Amino acid sequence: MIHRYYREGQKLDVSGLNEITVLIDRSETEMTEIGWNCWRPNLDGPPHKHNDKDQIFYITDGEGIVKLGDPKYEVRPGNIVYVPAGLVHQTITTGDEALCYLLFNVFRTTDKEGHASFADHIEKVKQIRRKQAETGQAEIDDIEDSGLHILPARFIENISDGKVHDSGASITTILLERTQTNRLEFMMVVWPPNSRGPIVAHDEKEQTFFVIEGSGTIDIGGEKEQVQTGDLLFVPRNMQHITETKSKNLKYLCLSSIITELNA
Repeated sequence: MIHRYYREGQKLDVSGLNEITVLIDRSETEMTEIGWNCWRPNLDGPPHKHNDKDQIFYITDGEGIVKLGDPKYEVRPGNIVYVPAGLVHQTITTGDEALCYLLFNVFRTTDKEGHASFADHIEKVKQIRRKQAETGQAEIDDIEDSGLHILPARFIENISDGKVHDSGASITTILLERTQTNRLEFMMVVWPPNSRGPIVAHDEKEQTFFVIEGSGTIDIGGEKEQVQTGDLLFVPRNMQHITETKSKNLKYLCLSSIITELNA
């Protein structure tokens, strides 16, 4: 089991432009990587793209603008941004406070950009990032597009907006469906007080939970962990897990990174 608090971890400085706190490293998973990304105040970040991964931003602090191709969106805490692989995007901070977000990376292939760790990846790109900020050029990697079909980006202002499924034990709001992405699903799950879910395991996906409200217990592979706001948990593929609450509700964002298709 991986259980961490989102502000604590290895700090990676990216050429003085932004700092990434590594929460779940690509070396620990099959297709997933999570960081807390903070861009310094009053900064026009470099336009760039990633051909080998989809990204989701969940804004935690500050305000600013995220450009997704040509469209641009004002962002603030609670907003969600989906950046598909291959799309040029840009983060702009518009105030005296850093703009920070949970950064969910889901790789398109097990090669994971050809880097063994988040730190290895940042070491390669940090000099390029500085040049991007100076020139405004978006090309950041040496990987050819290879005819990559770029999916539509999405800006989600209210995480309560989406398809709602009530299982009886929990309520799930679907924010990004499998058909809208390259290799992921994203949803919000709410467990009411005094609830207990079934034992579940998934053959086709690994999952990450980020607690945004409340508290509870999550048992992953027989290890029970008390969780509360700001906690991040990783569930490997095929690992049994169960969620339980007592006097408080538990609300978390759930990222599913698809490893194999069910009909493959």
